[in-house]
Amino acid sequence: MEKDIIEFFKQEVRESENLTECFCSILDHQDDLTDDLKEFMTYYVIKYKELPELIDELELEHFRVCSECGGVMTEGYCIENGMAYYCSDECLHKHMTQAEFEKLFDDGRGDSYWTSWLD
Repeated sequence: MEKDIIEFFKQEVRESENLTECFCSILDHQDDLTDDLKEFMTYYVIKYKELPELIDELELEHFRVCSECGGVMTEGYCIENGMAYYCSDECLHKHMTQAEFEKLFDDGRGDSYWTSWLD
């Protein structure tokens, strides 16, 4: 039964355009949820208080969380093969200059780049 619940939850999240709104929407409709799904969600909310941990646990490979603002992202900067993620120039430039990023990018040969995880 737990596998079915996990798959349902993953599907709900994958179909959502905004991960935060998806979680809030599911929680807002708690009265409509089965006891098994409520138990599952409670477990995840308690165990994975941080959004990046929840995304990893649910294996949602097309989502990342901005290391600066905490926003959920499906595209953005990946720094040093995932050591940090930034959703915008504004967030990136709080941690490095454009010249520093370009040095890491190394004309596409480096481990830092802009990408979309939906592809």
